[in-house]
Amino acid sequence: MSNFPAKIQQIIDENYEFRFGDYISRGFTLMGRNPGGFIGFFLIFIVISLVLAVIPILGTLLSVVISPALSIGPYNVAHKVDKNEPNEFGDFFKGFDRLWPLFLTSLLTGLIVLAAALPGLIIMFSAGFSSFGDGEPSSLIWVGMLLMILPAIYLGVSYIFAPMFVWFYEMEPWPAMEASRKIVSKQWFMVLLFLFAVGLIAMAGLILLGVGILYTAPAMICAIYAAFADVSRLHEESGGEADLIDHFVPTER
Repeated sequence: MSNFPAKIQQIIDENYEFRFGDYISRGFTLMGRNPGGFIGFFLIFIVISLVLAVIPILGTLLSVVISPALSIGPYNVAHKVDKNEPNEFGDFFKGFDRLWPLFLTSLLTGLIVLAAALPGLIIMFSAGFSSFGDGEPSSLIWVGMLLMILPAIYLGVSYIFAPMFVWFYEMEPWPAMEASRKIVSKQWFMVLLFLFAVGLIAMAGLILLGVGILYTAPAMICAIYAAFADVSRLHEESGGEADLIDHFVPTER
């Protein structure tokens, strides 16, 4: 049996249109419907991150554990706003209801990306040590750098939707990661360009003395949600109770 809901398996088997510009526009629209909530949460997230950063060892460990749960909060609220459902500030922290699977998804993703980049890292450092004192860096350093960066970029983009599959479809970490990878791979370059544009727009908020990023960054998080919701057909809930169950609960192994 497939590890994916039937609808997700259908998307994997077929294809989809990736509406690049629509998602960015939709992100600003969703952000504009609850700017106070998104900005307030973003500020709290920054404060929590800074506090944990100054606590040796324990702060880093706590950040690794709780960041995935905090990060899913804006997607949860964006979904409620998108469906015109009532939402409150506490909804930004609902990710703690699924802390463990979200943490495992983040951990597995990080380990896989690291494992993929490790050969390039080894080549780069080996070449660096061998050419130490020669005055000119070995060409193998550049080869190693490419072998380190390219797999990390590929997998980082491929797994971008994994936490949302865990949250919205209640999938387990590995099936969620595989669903994200298989779906993104069909439009990988478009998703890469989309994430690059999203990053540029978010960083553009720094132009206004850094204040603008309080608006642009949450808006672009909403844009990523909009992309996921469209690509995964998140709002397609018609067809009766059986379809609803299949929509949210993965099929048995």
